[in-house]
Amino acid sequence: MGKADELAFPNAMRTIQDFQAFHRWLDEKNSFNTDIFLNMTLLSGEVGEVAQVLKKVHWLTESERTSGEPAIPIEEALAQNRENLGQELADCLAYIFKLANYTGVDLQEAYLQKMETNMHRTWKVSKQEDEPAK
Repeated sequence: MGKADELAFPNAMRTIQDFQAFHRWLDEKNSFNTDIFLNMTLLSGEVGEVAQVLKKVHWLTESERTSGEPAIPIEEALAQNRENLGQELADCLAYIFKLANYTGVDLQEAYLQKMETNMHRTWKVSKQEDEPAK
């Protein structure tokens, strides 16, 4: 049983629609600001926090570490930062649910439609792996 199973959520929290309903309830309960532009800015900040955690993971695995300490395997670096990374990703997800709510998007339906499209889509691979194909 995980930590989430021990919490008393106001709904089942099993589907994307459940999570959206939870955030509608939480926003109302706490009178959160529903401005979509503010919340997009806040989401961007959370994405930056994910990037900071991943930067830390990267430097732990880098062979040319400036600290003089030896590099560690990526699995170990991720294990050391997994809880923090999970918290930051959860913050991002919360803002995505909130933005979907504020803009009237049924995120579950939108996701299913988009994945149906992606299943039949062909992606072009660029010559350089780190550059997207145009």
